[in-house]
Amino acid sequence: MIAALLLPVFLLADAPLGDAGPREALIAEALEALLDGRSLPADTDEQLRALSPADRLEVLVFLRRSGLLIGPTWPVERLLAPGSSEGSGE
Repeated sequence: MIAALLLPVFLLADAPLGDAGPREALIAEALEALLDGRSLPADTDEQLRALSPADRLEVLVFLRRSGLLIGPTWPVERLLAPGSSEGSGE
C-alpha cells in the first residue's frame, strides 16, 4: 500500500507543478495533505466539479485509495456531469 501511495510522488516529482493541469494539481495537493496528516481542503468538491469527468474519476479513485475520501459515494450523474468550465460555454 505504501508503494501505491508513493508512486504518484515519483510521477509528480518529474513534472514541474507550474505546468501541471488541474487534475495533477489536485492530486499533488491531496498527496501533500496526506503526507502532512491533514484532511482535504473544504473546497475539494468544487475543484472536483470543475474537472472533466475522466479527470474527476481519476482523482476520486486516488482519493478513495489513499483514504482521504471516506464520505458518501458520488452518484453516477454527479460523477459524469460536465465540468463547470465545460458547461459554461453552452
